[in-house]
Amino acid sequence: MPETLKKWVYAKPIEDDTLRPEQFALVETAVPELSEGEALVRVKLVNIHSSTRARMVRGLTAIGQTDFSNYACGEVIASRDPAFKEGDVIACQAGWQDYQVIRSQDGPVHYASPHELVKALNGTNSQWCYVFRPAMVKMWPTEVLMEMFGTSGMTAYFGLRECGPIMPRDRVAVAGATGSVGSIAAQLAKLAGAYVVGFAGGTERCRWVVETFGLDGCLDYRADDFDAQLKAAFPTGIDVFSDGIGGVLTDTVTREINRDGRHMAYGSAAALYAERLDMGPGERPSLRRAFGLTDEIEARLKQRNVKVEAWIVDAFYHERLKAEDDLSRLLISGALKPVNTVAEGFESLPQAIVDLYRTGRSGKLQVRFHPDKV
Repeated sequence: MPETLKKWVYAKPIEDDTLRPEQFALVETAVPELSEGEALVRVKLVNIHSSTRARMVRGLTAIGQTDFSNYACGEVIASRDPAFKEGDVIACQAGWQDYQVIRSQDGPVHYASPHELVKALNGTNSQWCYVFRPAMVKMWPTEVLMEMFGTSGMTAYFGLRECGPIMPRDRVAVAGATGSVGSIAAQLAKLAGAYVVGFAGGTERCRWVVETFGLDGCLDYRADDFDAQLKAAFPTGIDVFSDGIGGVLTDTVTREINRDGRHMAYGSAAALYAERLDMGPGERPSLRRAFGLTDEIEARLKQRNVKVEAWIVDAFYHERLKAEDDLSRLLISGALKPVNTVAEGFESLPQAIVDLYRTGRSGKLQVRFHPDKV
């Protein structure tokens, strides 16, 4: 049992929406004694979410505090909570710290409570907190557990299902094809036999997408002639659009969606990665607005009878085990490739978060605190 834990905290306010390493400070505190209903987890790896900077700017992560909303994988090393036993490998929400006290009775951080089916499946009050099946832990390393079987893989899996079935005749556009969700969605659509074209930033990244995933094409959304390239890639229009970007790209691509098409909106990367964040006063936008579905786009899609799905993936987490099984079969066969970028070491976390908004990367950005074998 460790006597102390280390954690990174948000130490200095962000100026001009530019995140720097000096925004973080390392502190060390005593590991609290466990009370009834608590468990101590050694945090093995955390996923870095694109909204990390926005949470800091909005004050959801307060000065002097860590961000407890990260999706993490950990190993239970002591437990007084009947939902967890020593040695369990779990998914949970955790701070930027190497050990975490968790409680199965706690609800999710920054999310609405799950419905009763999810609570029953997980044995906890949070959609993000559950014990991985031992077979899954044996089969897949931590980074794959938290990427392919975490929110990224689940969003791609359930998103295409809800916008499906994807048929060989479908012409599918995938925004953010190098990203954590887009890279998986593009592969799943291609495995269904569809014609699939991704979008990425830069010719080299587009080349990597085609060579790695075997897509039919990839377009540089920054190109001056992107509109012309889009029309050439989809001369008969787009049937399915997987979109985690929003902004100008969403407006441009939705102009090419066919009547009775499908639009899967799951994120707002254009806003979250922008040089300046739009964090003005007033109420936070609805989920559809946050994902780039403006009144004009909504009207356009309604006129064409396009089915538009915009949701957070936990709406389907009561079906999580089937998704894990289906994705596992594809991984075992080699048909589906996991994609992630892992920064090694607890000390690397501040720079990894800063670099998230400065440099391109493939798949989910993750920081490994403790190796799988300790």
